[in-house]
Amino acid sequence: MQTFLHRFIRGQHKYYNKNRLSAQGEGNLRYICYNICMKSTSENVQNPQAPLSEDFVVNLPKTFPNSGEIIHNARNQIRVFDVNDHKINVKKFCIPPIVNRILYSLGWRTPKAVATYRNALEILKRGFHTPAPYGYRIERKGGLIDFSYFVSAQESDMRPVSQAANDPALINALAQYTADMHAKGLWHKDFTPGNILFRVKDGKHEFSLIDINRFRFFDGPVPATIVRRNLAQPFYDDKNLSAFVEEYARITNWHGNLVHKVLRKKHLRNAYDNLKYNLKKLPLVDLFLGKPLKK
Repeated sequence: MQTFLHRFIRGQHKYYNKNRLSAQGEGNLRYICYNICMKSTSENVQNPQAPLSEDFVVNLPKTFPNSGEIIHNARNQIRVFDVNDHKINVKKFCIPPIVNRILYSLGWRTPKAVATYRNALEILKRGFHTPAPYGYRIERKGGLIDFSYFVSAQESDMRPVSQAANDPALINALAQYTADMHAKGLWHKDFTPGNILFRVKDGKHEFSLIDINRFRFFDGPVPATIVRRNLAQPFYDDKNLSAFVEEYARITNWHGNLVHKVLRKKHLRNAYDNLKYNLKKLPLVDLFLGKPLKK
């Protein structure tokens, strides 16, 4: 795509230099193509209240590869930095597959680092907990989104729900927390046991939400039509999940056999995930469902 656009611009070079293109307005096709092909930019946002040096976010491309402690290294990489006696979590998002990369670059989707930062602010505003958002950096090369970074506080004293999934007290506490979330219009699309952190303080469970780039907010309660999808995610084991859903149904006075519906939803989702995994092996499907271009 980039090669084609470069040729498109160069073929009209005599008539469309940068100044003339700008004068004709951003709606001009060749002006848009010029921007896509030629620009290499970055967008940096840093919360002024963050315990960071002024250039921390700006310098991430230089400091990230050789500093900090790696705590997650897969599709995306997470490192923890010690800054001014604070633990700082930095998540580096990979360069997405080409189709997604184009969608992000054209503004049809919000880049993950930006979405995570904005969602964190809204979650905190609504009275729920997520690691304090400190900033983000978006890099673009040739007009296309490249690597991006999200910076937040590190929750050192919390652990994922997956590490205590058999604890009845945890299951009941998470059911109450989930009911409160839904009542306040919060819907985490990736409400999995690894994305829900917890700690026990003064005999009470406290929770924190992470990996929040895919999140929805409603003015009122979360619609019942999508509640079941959330309820099918927090526990992998059917027994623990059933206990969780039963407690949620009791708290919310849900009528009908919610456990059966949620388990069916979970099993259908598992079948879909298996199908998606096998589809990735087919030619050209990598463009839509494939691995990132670079990590």
